[in-house]
Amino acid sequence: MLRGPFLTDADPRAKVKGSRDPLGLQAIWVSLGRHVVGNLTTVTQSVREFTTTLLGYCFVEHLRDAGSKESGLPAFLKWEQLCGYVQAERFGQNAGFRGIERVSRTLRETGVVTLGAAPQHQILSKQKVYGLWGLFTVPSHSSGLLEGEPVRLTNEAREFVQSEYLSRLDKAGFRDGREILDRLAEPTVKVDLRRKDRRLVDAVADLLRPKLSHAERTFYRDTLVRGGPRDRTSGLQVLMARLMPGLWNDSFAFDRTEVHLLAEHARREMRSDVLADRLHRIGWGEALVAPAAAAFAFLQSCGGQDPAAAAADIAARWGGGLPWLDLEGVLSLADEIASATGSQEVGGRWCEVGRALRQGDWPALITRLLEQNRWVMERRGGAPWIEVRNGRLVVRFRDELAALPEPGELEGSWRYTYFLDSLRTVSRAVGEV
Repeated sequence: MLRGPFLTDADPRAKVKGSRDPLGLQAIWVSLGRHVVGNLTTVTQSVREFTTTLLGYCFVEHLRDAGSKESGLPAFLKWEQLCGYVQAERFGQNAGFRGIERVSRTLRETGVVTLGAAPQHQILSKQKVYGLWGLFTVPSHSSGLLEGEPVRLTNEAREFVQSEYLSRLDKAGFRDGREILDRLAEPTVKVDLRRKDRRLVDAVADLLRPKLSHAERTFYRDTLVRGGPRDRTSGLQVLMARLMPGLWNDSFAFDRTEVHLLAEHARREMRSDVLADRLHRIGWGEALVAPAAAAFAFLQSCGGQDPAAAAADIAARWGGGLPWLDLEGVLSLADEIASATGSQEVGGRWCEVGRALRQGDWPALITRLLEQNRWVMERRGGAPWIEVRNGRLVVRFRDELAALPEPGELEGSWRYTYFLDSLRTVSRAVGEV
């Protein structure tokens, strides 16, 4: 199965910039996926990371209301660090969180750790960007967990945190989390995980235990799996969530075939032609963008060649076209691609790419892909990666050099996730309630 880069949805702080995504494919697959999964991103696959995020913003809110000099971000980073150390210490290999490698390395050397916002204390390179603050804030907003500026818990999330988590801290002797708040308010915090601070470790570990309570499963089902009160899919995510239990077995993996089968299941079992159509459109979109990306990656290795020679190389591998590509389905995506990219020209160009792939018109495919790359890079203020000069391909930038995949491998591709993998993973963790 052909797999591709692991990108997240458009959090403005983690947007594709500069040299990445040379064909502007993110706009296409995100648009297709957002009709079905409105809140999750490709990286939001851990329920417990949402738990950590909720508690982090809860503590930040309390510190802000108390007039603490410590701003929100440093306190949040320290809380995330504490949760990482506690999970690694207590749950070992069963712990799954961002920064586990750095945390595990530290714990092999010592049980006394320092929490702080300075780079030497962070559990990730650029923890603000690649940790929960950068990657879970936007999907938490979309799920109805956070709101406003400065960011605060929604009333529903605050009530849940109070009844489910702060009440546990009360029972553990940390009333309203006050002792934790006091420590997060310090510029740096020393935590002796194995001796002096065992009581703190016990309390935090109880909040993050792998098994969810019934109340947690209900809350996270409604907000994360079903899309929350701000559901932007007009109810399609709720229907999609009902299909998920059938996909929880370990051997399941999404691909185009599975998506088309799910579409027909949605039509029969859910009586939803709309969901079926949206899933089929994802399948058609993947059939378009996966081979296009593979071909462009191959062209990056063709510097100095005549375009006709590169086309002959593609023909030698892909023959007279891709017979499994549903051209009618691909052509039906023109308006959505135009809307997603803000350009009718681009919508039409991708239709031409689809025709070239289906009919085996490899010279036309090369021409259209180079045109698309030029269009994308011009809007980023950059030069095209590949162009034809004096009858030869000139490669200015190489990001992904790859041989062309075999047609059979390409047919089973799942290069982009359309957020379906995240919905499956989160729904499996929450279970049926």
